[in-house]
Amino acid sequence: MIKIFINEHPLVISDDSEDLFRLKNLRLMDDDDKSLMRAVEMLENSDRQLANFGIFVPTVDEKDTFKRFKKYYKEIQAAGGVVLNDKGDVLLIMRQGKWDLPKGKKDDEEKLESAAVREVKEECGVKSIKLGDFITKSYHTYQLDGGRVLKTTHWFFMHIDHPEEFTPQQEENITQVQWFSISDLNLGQLDTYNSIRDVMHVALQK
Repeated sequence: MIKIFINEHPLVISDDSEDLFRLKNLRLMDDDDKSLMRAVEMLENSDRQLANFGIFVPTVDEKDTFKRFKKYYKEIQAAGGVVLNDKGDVLLIMRQGKWDLPKGKKDDEEKLESAAVREVKEECGVKSIKLGDFITKSYHTYQLDGGRVLKTTHWFFMHIDHPEEFTPQQEENITQVQWFSISDLNLGQLDTYNSIRDVMHVALQK
């Protein structure tokens, strides 16, 4: 299953029909090129605040369908971290009025792991951090200079085992860096992006 968030709504490409019933409230569409473009336009023009709306594209070949989907986009590779400490807390940043995970664009020739660590250090003002295992990839789209962009973010666990004074990266519109207790965190109520909510759900189940 490949899930791409377009305007906060999921476009799901899957070769498993059971995913349609597990995810619920998804509109079924074909996987031909014309239908894919129609699905993209429907989600782009939908209300971002509309709950439980998305599109499910069944396919016999997820990679082929995703490849055809991507031809409409400029691709950007990014990396980020789900940062934990010994107390059972997860580190979140406040960016442009929403809670987010630290992440950013990978530089040319830079390894994903290095990019993830660099971005977390820069955005949170962290001096020392330990890189952990790979978690998952997330996909979301946005508009830039009149064109469509697909950002693939590669997520890694990270760990801070000592107290840190955080310095939010203001030039990236980050105003807060804060620990949240995992046991008290309600992902459904957290004011964040749906793609970030998905990543945290996957990470905190591991």
